[in-house]
Amino acid sequence: MRKVCALCGRETDILIEGLCPDCYRKTHPLARVKRDVVGIVRCPSCGAILYRGRWVRDPKVIEKLILESIEYMGRVTNASIETLSLRHGLNTAVVKVRGSVHELISDYDEEVQVKVRYSEELCPRCRDMINERERAVVQIRSIIPMSGQLRRLIIDIVRKETIKDERSGFLRVEDVGEGFDIKLSDQGLARTIAYKIHKAVPSKVTESQSVVRGRGDKVVTKLSISVILVPLTRGSVIIYSNRPYYVLSYSQGTFKLMELGNREVINVKLGDIIKGNVAVPSYEARCIENQGLKALEIVIGSDRYVLNDMC
Repeated sequence: MRKVCALCGRETDILIEGLCPDCYRKTHPLARVKRDVVGIVRCPSCGAILYRGRWVRDPKVIEKLILESIEYMGRVTNASIETLSLRHGLNTAVVKVRGSVHELISDYDEEVQVKVRYSEELCPRCRDMINERERAVVQIRSIIPMSGQLRRLIIDIVRKETIKDERSGFLRVEDVGEGFDIKLSDQGLARTIAYKIHKAVPSKVTESQSVVRGRGDKVVTKLSISVILVPLTRGSVIIYSNRPYYVLSYSQGTFKLMELGNREVINVKLGDIIKGNVAVPSYEARCIENQGLKALEIVIGSDRYVLNDMC
């Protein structure tokens, strides 16, 4: 005699607590996450991971932290991390769990998503070794609000250059308004980081030195490097000198802009953009058909602009 599932109404040969196997699986997850967020803290100098109050130099600790955050509700034969990309801030790890929640159901795979907050700080050993001797600061600022993608790019550059540098002169990164202060004990590493960022993003770099202490030949100085970012690319829409512009290109320190009102194209030096009080308006952009041509429609408030051959 065939039976009817109380939830989906389908006929089935097997009923488990009044439910077919599929509905039973849906209402009885194989695993669940015990914590809202798993914190992973890594030392950027030596790579050690903070695990249960101790700094451990074992990359497998990351897997342990994630898998320990999962509670198994049935019989589990295997659990493994399928995807994990660790970037500063909140990430998502996908864990595949294999097993079954009931003896009448064959083993199956189930995915669990674990929120992972990744950050970096110096472990006590590296902090003692460096002794917090700040000899340089790279001040990253942006003329417009920094996107999440841009912030990740900056942090990735800092991480990669720090890993390359065997002297490990990195101390910490501090969020400051629309940017970062990168504190270092090595001035050479500070310059490398600053100019790598400058190469990746249109920007202006300036340096200054100040005396920390000493006299004569034993002077200790601190290097300050200012990096002013102008993160505009082709397709950016900005307000410059109180007029709306569409960014056409950037090359050799010069932006080519098209005024949306009269289609006039102008060249503006990066330094003038920095001085020009640039803002990013709230706008919508989409491709449309205009007189048989593909055109870009940009709407800023009540103003509408159509740019032919721009889609």
